[in-house]
Amino acid sequence: MKQRGFSIIEIAVVLVVLGVLMTSSMPSISSWLRNTRLRNHAEAIQNGLQQARNEAVRRNRAIGFHLVSSGSSTSLGSDCALSSAGTSWVISVRDPAGECDTAPSTEPASDTDPMIVNSHVGADGGSGVRVGGLQADGTTAASSVTFDAFGRRTGELSRIAVDYASAQTGDRPLRIDISANGMVRMCDPGIEAEDDPRRCQ
Repeated sequence: MKQRGFSIIEIAVVLVVLGVLMTSSMPSISSWLRNTRLRNHAEAIQNGLQQARNEAVRRNRAIGFHLVSSGSSTSLGSDCALSSAGTSWVISVRDPAGECDTAPSTEPASDTDPMIVNSHVGADGGSGVRVGGLQADGTTAASSVTFDAFGRRTGELSRIAVDYASAQTGDRPLRIDISANGMVRMCDPGIEAEDDPRRCQ
């Protein structure tokens, strides 16, 4: 009677083939994970900007979006400061520097400084991600943008670059643009084809 099953040689061959396949796919998996972290961080910033604009219209008052840095990588505290390179952000009515640990203000009429609407800790997006806030000229640093009651941009921050401090081949840095009328758009500065909708203007 014939026995069923696999021989040691067959199992060894399958393991070798799987090992070769996994080794050859590791660089692409690593690159994919790095780019996913970049996109997640950029989307968090984009969502924060859109929330700030929506809140300004809803509350019928100016609301600011502020890039901030903090001594802790896991939470925002009273040591936070406005920073064009801050990976964390705060949505508030007033300047949140030194008060990022204040509880969010849920009522439009609340007057608890700095009247925080929402905040986000940059470490949530992944380690090594770098953020650079810029004015419309693309070179001058900026950390804050304000949206008025009509949703229009009135602050200096108009562009946010999201990349890695230690770049690697295969990285796809992203950029978030804030137009004068308050529209927020994420784009890919590495795309040059004029007919590609992901291209930065």
